[in-house]
Amino acid sequence: MATKNKKSDTGPNPESPATGRDARQQQKDYTPPTPEEAKEHFEKYLKYLPPELSARISRFNTTAIADVLNGDNVPPGLEGFLPSLKVVDAATILNTEYPPLAWIIPDYLPPGLTFLIGKPKVGKSWLALQLALSISTGGKVFDRDVQRGRVLYLALEDNERRLQDRMKKQNWISSPQNVDFMLSDTFREQITALNTGGGKRLLRYIDKQKYRLVIVDTFSRAIQGDQLDPGEMTEAVGHLQQYALAKNIALIIIDHMPKNTGEINDPIGHIYGSVAKAGVTDTAWGLYKEQGKAGAKLGISGRDVDEFLLKLSFEKRGFYWHCEGNATEVAMTEQRKAILDILEEIGPAEAKAIADATGQPLNHIYRKLNDMANDGKISRKNDGKIITFSINS
Repeated sequence: MATKNKKSDTGPNPESPATGRDARQQQKDYTPPTPEEAKEHFEKYLKYLPPELSARISRFNTTAIADVLNGDNVPPGLEGFLPSLKVVDAATILNTEYPPLAWIIPDYLPPGLTFLIGKPKVGKSWLALQLALSISTGGKVFDRDVQRGRVLYLALEDNERRLQDRMKKQNWISSPQNVDFMLSDTFREQITALNTGGGKRLLRYIDKQKYRLVIVDTFSRAIQGDQLDPGEMTEAVGHLQQYALAKNIALIIIDHMPKNTGEINDPIGHIYGSVAKAGVTDTAWGLYKEQGKAGAKLGISGRDVDEFLLKLSFEKRGFYWHCEGNATEVAMTEQRKAILDILEEIGPAEAKAIADATGQPLNHIYRKLNDMANDGKISRKNDGKIITFSINS
């Protein structure tokens, strides 16, 4: 005969979840932990998890709390779960001995983000190849000795044949160099753009290969986004600038210049597109070539450099840019030489005759003549009626 199941007379299981009236009583008696207690319990909980899982939860927790703190209604004590905000006091900055700036090219190219700008066909790529060769061999750039280092050149507008032709014209040697090239096909397939996930992969590669100089030719082929949109451009190039500074490398991006550039020595103002591009960049190089005239001028400006305006001439024998010196000083020297040549040809003459012969404005030529006379370069004679200038006998 089957027996009926009897109810247990042992009472409720102390380990089983409370139900009914007991559960309601426990909820009523529950006292939430303080923020300090909650943080302590959370940290203990993380210690018992596998390290990888613990790190993932910790990162997620920090991100989630940070998102909450960005709002207006912040729960009390929640900020205690995040690390304290880090600040540096003025005394620490003033008393810290920082290492000297690790120049890529002394005086002209510091670490950070640099825009090399110029109008089409002005010779920007020739200059970029020249920089790559000089840095890779530890040679000279514009009479400045440079430290040898590895170079990555993103040649996004050239193919191997054109690169070979230009490298031969610049007398590159065929033995192994410290220069690596990435062409447009590879860049499109593996990177897409420097402001995408592929760009982050490329930055990791740059760090691994220890490149000292990275050249991007050109901006429009390497960066996605509207160049006229400040927000997009800040986001697009801001992380590149921060990366270059953090890694102490020079990242040069070649870019075009607006059609109407106005004053010649304003490379920062002549960066094409949104002012955000100019605001983010550390240094700007502007290559200016006047139509129908030989040579060019290179304007340099930035946060860590003095302003320079260099007079350049393009050497067809080696297909490189040669620096003749400060453009203003060179111009003055050339103008003085023109005056001396005229005086040697026509003899003692008034300022107007010299101005007509040299093609320079009368007020400019008169000032130069007086400066040269005061310096003892020429003689000045005033007979009470006219003033003549002549070469010292």
